[in-house]
Amino acid sequence: MKFTKVEEGIVPIYENESKERLINARELHDALGSRRDFTNWIKDRILKYKFKEKEDFIITFAKVGERKNVIRHDYYLTIDTGKEICMIENNDTGRRIRKYFIETEKRYRKILSSTSSTNQLIYIMQNAINYMKENNIRVDNLEVGLEDLKLDVEEIKAKIDVKIKHNYCLASDIAEELELYSENKLPHSNLIGAIARVLGYKISYKHYYEDDYIVIVKDVSKNEYWQVYFKPRAVEQITKWFNKNKEEIYYEIQYVKNTKKW
Repeated sequence: MKFTKVEEGIVPIYENESKERLINARELHDALGSRRDFTNWIKDRILKYKFKEKEDFIITFAKVGERKNVIRHDYYLTIDTGKEICMIENNDTGRRIRKYFIETEKRYRKILSSTSSTNQLIYIMQNAINYMKENNIRVDNLEVGLEDLKLDVEEIKAKIDVKIKHNYCLASDIAEELELYSENKLPHSNLIGAIARVLGYKISYKHYYEDDYIVIVKDVSKNEYWQVYFKPRAVEQITKWFNKNKEEIYYEIQYVKNTKKW
């Protein structure tokens, strides 16, 4: 059985060949920081909470190591099962991961609801074009219409990603608010990025990531560029840090300008 990773995050999310969204129980076990042996941990949860194979989880088998007779069992859980296991842990880590699962499912349903009807129309039109080609009927106008419809789908997808800009800030927005500009008079985004790293924000990821301070998404309106957005909590921390250290920052900027290291 083939599993394709479709989303990075605290715990990666996979799709199987049936397009079911699943998580790897070993990766969930690691993310939860459980000190128990994985095999005993997962079997205990399956038995105690009556999870059902092929309904709540799937078991796969793989040969590991140099000895061909060593078989490893991997458990792929439905996201609902993963959320239930997180509740069972009854700690801050479990609650944080459960919240992450809820948010990823909300985002996934939103994308599906925005594109499913349009994709269905594309499918119908494509079948109609194929039928007309087989029967030597002119399809020029229909093909043009289909291409236009495909562009509409991309625009819908772009709006899903771009919409996040209305709720969060880019580094350039924060720099402009703090009147922090580089030598070429542009908002000093790089310096905001440096402050973010000092504060421990994980802004260098090239895959989806989200926590209480930032969110990293692929903005399909910009050639699928990975963009970092700062949440209000992060903006507040960055502003506070800047106000505390701005004299030193301004001195450093002036020093760099004067020594032409800018």
